[in-house]
Amino acid sequence: MAIYTGNNGRIYIARRQSSALTGTQTLNIVAGQSVVVNQALTALTVSGSGTGATFTAGNEVLTNATSRSCTFTVKSGGSNYEAADRIYLARYVDNQWVRMTSDFTVGTVLTRGVDSELDIVTEEYRIAKIRDWSYNSNSEVIETTALGDVTKTFAPSITSGDGSATLMFYEDSFAGDTTLANKDIFELVDLLFPRNVPPRVIMNLAVDGGFATVNGANLNKTNFLFNAYITSASVSVSYGEVVTVATNFTVDGPLLDVPSKPGVVRL
Repeated sequence: MAIYTGNNGRIYIARRQSSALTGTQTLNIVAGQSVVVNQALTALTVSGSGTGATFTAGNEVLTNATSRSCTFTVKSGGSNYEAADRIYLARYVDNQWVRMTSDFTVGTVLTRGVDSELDIVTEEYRIAKIRDWSYNSNSEVIETTALGDVTKTFAPSITSGDGSATLMFYEDSFAGDTTLANKDIFELVDLLFPRNVPPRVIMNLAVDGGFATVNGANLNKTNFLFNAYITSASVSVSYGEVVTVATNFTVDGPLLDVPSKPGVVRL
């Protein structure tokens, strides 16, 4: 039997948002090229900073076909795309990219978070450490009682979550790297006291002190990982003591899989 004791040493809060391509595109295959059904092509960027998107072909287009139209569906959405970016599809042959379609403009994108603690640990998105926290999960039910029933019946509905966390106001040491100096403090201020739209964050709340080693990184074996919005923040300052910030948060979407199952659906 495992006995859990509160462990806050590995608790932290991190922020990451990336925009991925989604949906389908009907494009013309350039002259002299052909595609087959389910052939995968890579999106190359003409303008913008998006990377990593791939598409699969929905129909065949022969080299000498009169109709060059082909419908492509996003296979991997990539990240950092924005509406109005310009991209085209290509395939990699003999150590070079071969253009397969003309340019097209990105329409809507899907904003998502991460799906595992490993994403956060390896990419260093931490903003602040958390001293203590609480998490509440609420499940609504809908009454389904019919006329003539003698007992009430219910069906599950929407699940939501909220909670509170006390953050420790601190700055990381970057060993003299001036490009990263004060990174944490600036991001934390923007997070707690937004000047326009509150940013979405990723909260990683640890339960016990055990670790699982994945790809060389020590990950908490028992924790909660989810996207959230900070709904309130209250700074407490006492002379000579660590500055803390009491926060309340609302969970955005489902709990994400942790610590190392990369196949789950991302937000």
